[in-house]
Amino acid sequence: MNGIEIRAGVEEPEEKGRPSAALLFLEAGVFGILLLFGSLKGISFSEWVVYPLTALLCWAIWYTYFGSRRAYLLLVLGAVAAYGAVVFGMEDVFREQIRYIAGCILGGSKIEPVDVTETVLLMAALLAFFTAMLEFLIRSHRLLYFMTTGLLILAPLWGIRAGAGAALLLALFQAAFWILQTDGGAAWRASFEGVNKRRILEKSSFAAGIAVLAVFLAVLPLVSVNADRFYTWIYQGESQVYRTMNRLTGRDAAPVTGGTVGRGNQYRTGTPQLEVEVDLKPEETLYLRGFEGDEYLGGSWSEVGEGGLFEAVEEKLGWQMYSNGRFSASNLYSSMYFMMNTNVEAEEPPRWRNMKICHLNGEYENMYAPYYSQRGWGWGGDLYEGYLYWYYEQQDMNAAWDNVYEDFAVIRDWYRALQEAYMEEMRIAYTKVPVQLLPQLTTLCSENHQDSLEEVTAFILYTLHENAEYTMTPGWAPLNEDIVEYFLFDSGRGYCEHFAAAATLMYRLYGIPARYASGYMVQPSAFGLQESGSWKAVVTDREAHAWVEIFLEGYGWTPVEVTPAADGGSAAGFPGFDNSIFRKLVQAKGWDVEKPGPRSEEEERMELAWQPSEKFFDFDIDFEKYEELLYVLKVCGIYSLCLLPVFLDYRRLRRLKKLESMSSRRVFFRVLEMLRFAGIMPGYDGTEADFAAKLAETTGVPEADIARMQNLVSEAAYGEKVLPPEAENEVRKVYLSLAEAVYKRLRRHKRFGFRCWKAFF
Repeated sequence: MNGIEIRAGVEEPEEKGRPSAALLFLEAGVFGILLLFGSLKGISFSEWVVYPLTALLCWAIWYTYFGSRRAYLLLVLGAVAAYGAVVFGMEDVFREQIRYIAGCILGGSKIEPVDVTETVLLMAALLAFFTAMLEFLIRSHRLLYFMTTGLLILAPLWGIRAGAGAALLLALFQAAFWILQTDGGAAWRASFEGVNKRRILEKSSFAAGIAVLAVFLAVLPLVSVNADRFYTWIYQGESQVYRTMNRLTGRDAAPVTGGTVGRGNQYRTGTPQLEVEVDLKPEETLYLRGFEGDEYLGGSWSEVGEGGLFEAVEEKLGWQMYSNGRFSASNLYSSMYFMMNTNVEAEEPPRWRNMKICHLNGEYENMYAPYYSQRGWGWGGDLYEGYLYWYYEQQDMNAAWDNVYEDFAVIRDWYRALQEAYMEEMRIAYTKVPVQLLPQLTTLCSENHQDSLEEVTAFILYTLHENAEYTMTPGWAPLNEDIVEYFLFDSGRGYCEHFAAAATLMYRLYGIPARYASGYMVQPSAFGLQESGSWKAVVTDREAHAWVEIFLEGYGWTPVEVTPAADGGSAAGFPGFDNSIFRKLVQAKGWDVEKPGPRSEEEERMELAWQPSEKFFDFDIDFEKYEELLYVLKVCGIYSLCLLPVFLDYRRLRRLKKLESMSSRRVFFRVLEMLRFAGIMPGYDGTEADFAAKLAETTGVPEADIARMQNLVSEAAYGEKVLPPEAENEVRKVYLSLAEAVYKRLRRHKRFGFRCWKAFF
């Protein structure tokens, strides 16, 4: 009857019956992976098609495998034939969709997602059969456990933010099947000798699932309400690991340089790296450039190499004969603006400054140079490891090229011709942008036309202020998204490398030559007076910085600070542009850039020492703010309702299996309880003389069987001997016959309660 056979005293084989828990956990694993995949940026599919069909397929696999292995084999063969026909008939569709999905995983996504329902359905079916094969047939959970764990760990690196729903389903899948597939050792088997082990394992797996759900529901609201504090704890631990590893490997003492735009958090150790000594205390922020970026490669910059550019310049000027000598275009250009400023005729000519730079780790593979400078020698006669520069501050630069000393006029003309030729060539080289990697940034600039360099600069600063905030711990960016687009249009959080890279590309999109630069930014306050009369600063990795440099006629490459200032305003300034001009343009354009500035390192360190706030315990929650949490809870609720029949079926089978261990007296009590529920023979308690005849007349079960059940139960209650297993089993068989007969007499609404809730049958 319904596949249930009562055999007293014999353990039920593990493969007998259909364990409802197996279907629940199979769907949890498949749906969890589908949720992760569906959250990949750029992926879109019809959920109302994929999820119901996947659930139906999981049910078919479960039903046939645990019901009829022959039917399961037919299902597998039918699926293989269907896959072959579908793939053959829709080859072009699948090829195009798979190519697009690979692009989303490896190289970013388009602005508008592409529908890939057909491929997702194929993937879901393969995943369902693969999971069922490992869990049901091979009974090996280890591979799927590590696979799902790897997906959860690596998901953020691909921009997958499915969040709580996928994590909960995969955690349930992992815990439950791990317990179900555990065989245990001799001690385990001895502990459960003579007990139906499958039932014990199913109970344990359900308990694990409930525990996972309880922990999840307890932790999720706390994490959602205090997400910033939660990530602060994580970043604090990450910071300690990062700093410890850097100190152990010696990397903390290596000077910072390079064109890689960071994709994660930045932690500074405060380790001294450079020693900078000047003869006059700086009055302006000192930028020491160690790297200049040429082409943007998507997350990094290639280093500037102007050999080919200067060859083109020499060819244009006819200077090929000097290409390898002292008067080559590259040699003349390297000190051109310093020399021009030195030879401008003025009543009080500006004085150049002397600088010594020493690398404290003793390595000089990469050199750092101030702007408007030339390599120097012989300052003070001090001979120690390091190198010298003569340089001007920006305020001391005088672009009056028509007012030079008479004996310098010929060289001035050379310089002027060199500058014009260089500007023509570099305009092509330093306005290149890989627009295919930056569709949103390209669209933004094309839709916001600006006329002058000042307006372009103001718009860039406005965009950065409006779309992003400064922090050293923005979290990890997905590997498959361009870091500049992700920073500016998705996360809205970043540090100097992100601001500088975005600004450089925006300048180029507006046709203004610009380069990404990195090195050190040293404030005048960092310099201290020495006994010798010079000023010295010890530069640590906290001063490592990135900025933009643009080309200005008469000045050459000039630094532009695009990272927000501490007061939230703009720190950008170059000849012809300062913060007051920026404010005027902002006001004229009607822009609003009043946003908090970057937090100081002290503020970020103070935030790590978290103290519970009163707001943490305030239950007056803004539900709009936690819309994602409500969505997750709603999805879990709908999913629970969909799985309710599975839970009820499992509960019914579990109760029926208890008949195996029930005594005949307890079984007879269930008979009376069943009759009362159905409204049959009210007032009878089973001791009446006409009980068997009346019940046989009502249900159609033979009177002799019912009378035999009465006698056996009476003997068990009042007899001196224990009933043998055969007699106990006979009582159970009569019970099942009565249950089936009563069930057929009930109305439809009563049948649900009789079968699913009371589990009489």
